[in-house]
Amino acid sequence: MKFKKVLLVNSNYPNSFYTIPVWPLGLGYIAETLKQRGIEYKVIDLGFADNLKNFHKNISDFRPDLIGISCMTSRYKHHYEKIRNIKKAFPDIPIVAGGPHISTLREKVLIDCPELDYGISGEGEEAIIELCEGAEHKDIKGLYYRNGKEGKYEGDRARISELDNIPFPTYDGFEIEKYDTKSMNILSSRGCPYDCIYCSVKLAIGRKWKARTAMNVVDEITYWYELGYRFFNFNDDAFNVNTKRVYDICDEIEKRNLKIELNAPNGMRADKADLALLKRMKETGFSHIALGVESADNRVLENIKKGERIEEIEETIKNACNLGFEVALFFLIGSPGEGEKEIEKSFKLAKKYPIVDVRFYNLVPFPNTELFEWIDRNNYFVQLPEDYLNGNMQWLNEPIFFTPELSREARKSTYKRGLKIGKKLRRQYTFNYYNKCLKKLGLFSKLFAFMASRDFVQFVLSKSNVLKKVRILFKKYEIFKRV
Repeated sequence: MKFKKVLLVNSNYPNSFYTIPVWPLGLGYIAETLKQRGIEYKVIDLGFADNLKNFHKNISDFRPDLIGISCMTSRYKHHYEKIRNIKKAFPDIPIVAGGPHISTLREKVLIDCPELDYGISGEGEEAIIELCEGAEHKDIKGLYYRNGKEGKYEGDRARISELDNIPFPTYDGFEIEKYDTKSMNILSSRGCPYDCIYCSVKLAIGRKWKARTAMNVVDEITYWYELGYRFFNFNDDAFNVNTKRVYDICDEIEKRNLKIELNAPNGMRADKADLALLKRMKETGFSHIALGVESADNRVLENIKKGERIEEIEETIKNACNLGFEVALFFLIGSPGEGEKEIEKSFKLAKKYPIVDVRFYNLVPFPNTELFEWIDRNNYFVQLPEDYLNGNMQWLNEPIFFTPELSREARKSTYKRGLKIGKKLRRQYTFNYYNKCLKKLGLFSKLFAFMASRDFVQFVLSKSNVLKKVRILFKKYEIFKRV
């Protein structure tokens, strides 16, 4: 055994959109794999202030043989700086990085961050075990390593053929009590088979879609159910690619008589969610679904290779709303071929149905995607990648690029309009939700609902998760009524 003790680090995101740390699913899988092979590990989530403050002390106390850190392309310079600080304080401990940034940027990461010893591309469960157990570097597929000053890579690792063979995370050694309020994230599939020009998923993990069986997925849900969890989020990039599997998951949940709430917040495929499937999901406990609309114009959808038509997307929105789902919609601002006329269609669709949330995103070109290459080839960038990838551009209104159809100024103004539409809709939904839940309290219900829907109140209370805890209490009551 080359590395007997591994420290796993979930990096923090300063000034991030995310005010509360979220479950590090990827590290959860790595930790479970290490545990299964008898390799000692410790987890530090730097999203929690006390862990950040005592980071170096924790490293000294644990004395790891290897430090593993997760890296996203967003804020990658922050991750590099974290790696440099670790190496400066602990020069003899090798550092390995994994995550989407390594898979997307590949050998360039070793060049840009000389303090990094290893990088793992794609799925990391098998490669990290081979590295820890002392396999020759040249024999580890998916591993970036150094041969003197030169970075080496021996080729991509084949995708894991059977995801059921990977143990699902039980988060031993994680500070579970600090995370979300009794809701658990589930990853039931990996990859995405579609061709959207802006998406980096196929670069990070490959185009082939791999899924766990319904039995295996519900085994994980049951594990957490027996520990008191009742709320589950499917964090798949393409949850409903195989509709039969979704039916099977619903059947297995019903068979086990699990009284739970299920959500699909990452974005389901509308063309794979017909009325019958939505009805079955609703019967089983699905409450909230998100749909990646991107644009309400078919020509724009064709340009970005979405593989869907707006007619089928709108039909799914209508059906889901009629069935009582909480529906969230995601749109992009400024795709190739999209002008103000096309964006107006998106605004109109966002306001047409009783959805609970809508997000208009500043379109972010990630390196090596088809969108990035197209913008670069046509000299449309107005921000350098190293600037916008280390800022917060997907949440702010500063354009990253322009197109002949939508100037820089038009992008700013339409994006601001999209933000206002989303804010107004969320405020109205929040007011209606709490007013309905507390209707027996009369005037107080309206006062509480009004306060809860104010931006400042939501921002302050989000720091302590208060509103989410209150909402979960209401949801638990709704589940109890179904029993």
